[in-house]
Amino acid sequence: MKIGTGADGRAPSASAGAAAAVKQYVDDLTLALAQIEVAAVADVLDCLVDALREGRRVLVAGNGGSSTAALHIAADLAAASQPFGPERQAVALTENIARVTAIANDYSYDEIFSRQLPSWARPGDVLLLLSVSGRSPNLVRAATTGRELGMTVLAALGAPGDVAALADRHVVLGQADYGLTEDLHVSLGHMAVRVLGGGEACRVPAAAGTAGRG
Repeated sequence: MKIGTGADGRAPSASAGAAAAVKQYVDDLTLALAQIEVAAVADVLDCLVDALREGRRVLVAGNGGSSTAALHIAADLAAASQPFGPERQAVALTENIARVTAIANDYSYDEIFSRQLPSWARPGDVLLLLSVSGRSPNLVRAATTGRELGMTVLAALGAPGDVAALADRHVVLGQADYGLTEDLHVSLGHMAVRVLGGGEACRVPAAAGTAGRG
């Protein structure tokens, strides 16, 4: 990682408190990565990737930071799975704010995902749920509805809870620290893209005569 320089060309100095917090976060994230159960993650990703390759749909949902992780994962999966079928095989249930807020207003926040599923889901499709706590009521309800619709329910959680009990397969990531778990949610999506690509890294080539940017 390169550190930016100020107008005088010198690297900015960091306070002792900031440096300690950064070092601690890096250490915690490194430990969280080392604690990942590779076989369990591979099992989840095999299920997800097989569905995409068979032309099935993957629906992703989460709250807060995990809602944006759902958008990120769905966008990456949709792009990476285009060779296997139509576009938008992967959809985030958080992407239409009008639909989400209408359901929350007219029914309840607990139903923002479950009420979308009958319109999107077919038997054999995959529902991927992202949660730090593992017990968000709207995700529990989504898992229940998904199972009733014949979906395969997958979950990436910071801590096991009611969602884990309803999932066909689940993984626990990030020691229930919301920052670590949400970082690893996005990493899980990137791992899925690598599996779809046969294990190859997705590197952006540098422009001629310049360093890579982006």
